[in-house]
Amino acid sequence: MEQSIQFRAKKGKWTVIKKINIDENTTDTEVARLLNSIDETVNKKVYEFLPFDLDKIEEIANEIYEKKKGKVKEEDITNALLKLKSPATTRKLNAITKSKEGKAIVKIILNNIVLERLGIKTRLETKLIDKYMEKNE
Repeated sequence: MEQSIQFRAKKGKWTVIKKINIDENTTDTEVARLLNSIDETVNKKVYEFLPFDLDKIEEIANEIYEKKKGKVKEEDITNALLKLKSPATTRKLNAITKSKEGKAIVKIILNNIVLERLGIKTRLETKLIDKYMEKNE
């Protein structure tokens, strides 16, 4: 049986196809690269399909930490993390959704936005894997 990975999605005008045929010359890094590319695609789209006000989440993120030019200071990170965990932020999230599970989802989205702004990467970027492959394989 032929080995391969195939990802196909179509929803409205959004269509994506990502695939790789795997043979004895395919490296594990190439497989990881495709899987990561699928993950990036899905993560970018998933928020659009959730029933939450992304603009409102961005507003809350702006109140916690607005991205600035230059290096992020340790105090910025500390302050942002304190604000993320604060009851005031939780109350703001309550305005977006009332359900316990919804609040957990919105909180994760907010955490990811703020951490990214702080320069704390929580996900691999396919571009980084590409650069790694260029230099190491």
